[in-house]
Amino acid sequence: MHFSRHTTKLYRQLQLGSAAIEFALLLPWLILMIDGVAEFGVLIYNQSVLVSATGMAARAGMAAGSTKLSALAISQLAQDYCVANLKLIAKDSLPSSQVVQAAEPVFQLPLQVSVQYTYQGLLIGGVLSALQMQPVMHATSVMYNE
Repeated sequence: MHFSRHTTKLYRQLQLGSAAIEFALLLPWLILMIDGVAEFGVLIYNQSVLVSATGMAARAGMAAGSTKLSALAISQLAQDYCVANLKLIAKDSLPSSQVVQAAEPVFQLPLQVSVQYTYQGLLIGGVLSALQMQPVMHATSVMYNE
């Protein structure tokens, strides 16, 4: 069977049109999937930063020598580390930290450093924040005086 040039050209144009429509239908799902993977990666990275910040601040509070760091100085260490390393999408959402320590560093009394951060994402995180469902990330480290 032999097709004319006009029929073959028309068939190709119809195929290109259907491919464009299929792409337009799948593009939002593809963008949503890529954004979900990227935001999940940023979320996991930020949680790792929070854990590192609390551990580092607790170690600094324990290893300061004969004069221990104050709770304010330990809290500032944790916050500075977080601000320097977190992947902040919204600059108005900064982490908060809390330090619980004994008045005197005595054997087996704990030093507890906690950091909390409300994640605000790009596409999916922006939708969640509009729905008042922002994920709040926590990390706590406890070290004992030896």
